[in-house]
Amino acid sequence: MLLLFLFVLVLLNLMIGSVYIPLSGVLYPTEIYREIIYIIRLPEAVGAIIVGADLAIAGAVMQSVFRNPLAEPYVTGTASGAVFGVLVGFSIGVFARSLFGFALIFEPAFGFIGAMAATALVIIFSRRGDWLSLILAGIAISILLSAFVMLLDSYLLTKTPSSLSILLLLFGTLSGLNVSTDIIMTLLTVPPIIYILYSSKKLNLIMISDEVAQSSGVDPGRFRLLMLVMSGVLTAAALSFTGIIGFVGLITPHIIRLMLRSANNAAVIPLAAVLGASILLLANFLSKVLIPETTVPITAITSILGVPMLMYLIKKGDYFGRSY
Repeated sequence: MLLLFLFVLVLLNLMIGSVYIPLSGVLYPTEIYREIIYIIRLPEAVGAIIVGADLAIAGAVMQSVFRNPLAEPYVTGTASGAVFGVLVGFSIGVFARSLFGFALIFEPAFGFIGAMAATALVIIFSRRGDWLSLILAGIAISILLSAFVMLLDSYLLTKTPSSLSILLLLFGTLSGLNVSTDIIMTLLTVPPIIYILYSSKKLNLIMISDEVAQSSGVDPGRFRLLMLVMSGVLTAAALSFTGIIGFVGLITPHIIRLMLRSANNAAVIPLAAVLGASILLLANFLSKVLIPETTVPITAITSILGVPMLMYLIKKGDYFGRSY
């Protein structure tokens, strides 16, 4: 059912945009439609699938290793580090563009560096593997980097007031994705996803308690740090190209646990990846149709979709850590 939902959303993303393409045009495209689909819309849809899956998996992993229903990439500072890095890259790109013309290299590269640097700082300032100190360090780093983002954003807007790139990064966008970015994201995210899926049994053990994990031969502290790095790579690879996209990593794993009535990560993680991809495709579709001739920021859509679900979980009390 989820795969069918995903397929329908891919078709809708290929059809809807500034130029409407009928279903027959998607299945049997003319030369003009072929350029629009293969150069713009298909890479954007594939990128949405990758980013949505990455954020959903990262959220599921963090909720498991921290045993906290609110854990997600933004709690650990990784997302803020990615956005700060992208803004630093944009600043350098403004200078580099006038000289060399390859400014687009800097934004994702520095975004990835910023995300991984934030993850490293969280690990350094926390006590080895202690989940509470990891969360507290992550919140502190996230707040600090968010402050730097606001300062740098204010400065850049005074220097390049006509640039929409800065605002799009803060609101989240899929419009800059292309074949090259899809390939880079795929190469960065496939190895961590494979390792996370391979480690799903260990995730189940540490989700129960550190004592149970230790009795089964798993070092909780070391494994928790390793999973933090893996989820950090996924988050960095995604947000370095799209900017801030909220709620996908937080809500998606909970929806899957509700559907399965189980918290078994061997099932939750792959299904969360499919649902996360579907949610981002849905958000991308809605962002193009809600307001005519205007593209609504992706984060606005994911927040509208995510907040009611979060409030339902809070009211029902049927979230990770209670009924599962």
